[in-house]
Amino acid sequence: MTRYPRLLLPLALLLAGCEIDNAAYMIEGKDHALTISREKPYFWSDQYEMDVIVSRMPSCQRRYDMKPARLTTAFVTVFEGGEPNRYLLRQGSSRWYAVNTNDCVFAVIQKPQVEPPVIGVFRDQGEQFTFVRSKQAEASGAR
Repeated sequence: MTRYPRLLLPLALLLAGCEIDNAAYMIEGKDHALTISREKPYFWSDQYEMDVIVSRMPSCQRRYDMKPARLTTAFVTVFEGGEPNRYLLRQGSSRWYAVNTNDCVFAVIQKPQVEPPVIGVFRDQGEQFTFVRSKQAEASGAR
């Protein structure tokens, strides 16, 4: 019996470095949101595995994979999408996605010719991964 704790100790040390963070942009209460989930599976990982969860309950809720991102560039900027419930996401500085919360659709897109207004950014603030609204969005009263 004393052998099992010794076998579990190395496993516990391997898992001790994993990190899972979630942050949400609440659009209209808790039932209508964009959530970014990022996971650093091992302590030696130099990147996060990232997902976006698009939800508008009770109509739909879906999780989509995003490209892995380096630890230093694991932030996602949210932009207005030009129509109601459509948003553009920029992961890091070059990967673009479009999401629509009407039917929880997700697509990889090309960089827009003109950068739309920023709503906010999913990023580290202090030691917490969170959604930070842009000053422009707060001033205009945008959702």
